[in-house]
Amino acid sequence: MIKDPCVTCGGAGRIREDKKLSVKIPPGVDEGSRLRVPAEGESGYNGGPPGDLYVFIAVEEHPKFTRRDYDIHSEQAISFTQAALGAEIKTETIDGEEALRIPAGTQPNQVFRLRGKGVQFLQGPGRGDHYVHVNVRIPSTLSDEQRRLLEEFAAQEGENPADGRGVLDKVKDFFGG
Repeated sequence: MIKDPCVTCGGAGRIREDKKLSVKIPPGVDEGSRLRVPAEGESGYNGGPPGDLYVFIAVEEHPKFTRRDYDIHSEQAISFTQAALGAEIKTETIDGEEALRIPAGTQPNQVFRLRGKGVQFLQGPGRGDHYVHVNVRIPSTLSDEQRRLLEEFAAQEGENPADGRGVLDKVKDFFGG
């Protein structure tokens, strides 16, 4: 029995208080990772040493990038002509813009790898990769010249493109309009 207990701690030898800490988060941690901060937990009983503080990591989702282990995945829109003829484009990575060579004949949903542009490995040197999934944008409207050129291309390929005229145009032709 403590004859005259401390007014602040009531004789427990411990006081509950909030403390603001700065914790260094190493690169490569992922959702659910646990970090140990030594001697920053609850104080020990009867003047014993403090315990450790454990910080559980929650990673916020990025609007453009998706993480899978140490690899990053993103989508990049390219034009029909860039896919057909090839191009060099700029794509966003976690480190900023990177040049990406699109070879001629690239197909929709094709995936390109940027080696070493992913997440830093947690244990040891190196990084994952960044995978760019390309989406080919097909124009929804064409000028008369663009339409003529595509029809000419289709004819050279032996294709018979659908008649792009509307119903009203066909009715006018039927009645000689």
